[in-house]
Amino acid sequence: MLTNQDIKRYSRQLLVNGIEESGQHNIANAHVVVIGLGGLGSLAARYLAGAGVGRITLVDGDIVDISNLQRQVSYNEMHLGDLKAKVLSNELHKVNPNIDIHAKCLYADSNNLPSLMSTANCILDCTDNVAIRQQINQACVDAQIPLFIAAASGDTWQAINVATNKEGGCYNCLVNSIQVQENCITQGVLGPVVGMAACHQTTQTLLYLARKDNANLKWGHYLTANAATGEMHTFSLPRSTYCKVCYDNH
Repeated sequence: MLTNQDIKRYSRQLLVNGIEESGQHNIANAHVVVIGLGGLGSLAARYLAGAGVGRITLVDGDIVDISNLQRQVSYNEMHLGDLKAKVLSNELHKVNPNIDIHAKCLYADSNNLPSLMSTANCILDCTDNVAIRQQINQACVDAQIPLFIAAASGDTWQAINVATNKEGGCYNCLVNSIQVQENCITQGVLGPVVGMAACHQTTQTLLYLARKDNANLKWGHYLTANAATGEMHTFSLPRSTYCKVCYDNH
């Protein structure tokens, strides 16, 4: 049962169709792993904590740099030089002291991913590197764990939900189909655009946690959005028969 304090804290969220009391219970019992704590991950984790996700694992080996503050809104100048995972863990405890937060001050790779995600209900890929995204994608496909990916560059953002028990391809299928931007360093990025991507990614995650397979989500659909023009496009990403990651796991 939700306590009176829970009802007060999550009152507006409980009114949302698709959440309600049963969905809030599911959210409270969930474990989400957020990989990459930059502009995407730090904001996504903030929303997850606010929503009452019971256990959040924060994964990043980076420290806070002054160039981060333009878009990584969970940090400030008092945090410069500190490890992002530790800083964010402390900040999230201020938001919601009732949840379990684990800070992993390391970079995810193919060796540590299985242990990092072993008890997770889903993974948020908030990294900015194609190579590590492919490793995360591989680990999620192997473990049959839903994966929510988002990215931003310039004034555009992109997202895809990957679940290997659904129709649709994985991130490796996407990389093999189109040219994916390596990172946002060379093209730059506007802070609010990163926030738009993080908001979409976290919304998809919370709706999934609340209703699992009954959630009204699109899996294996690649979404692109232009923040300047307001245009959004989505296309179905089929599972490629040439994909060495997901095709044999279907």
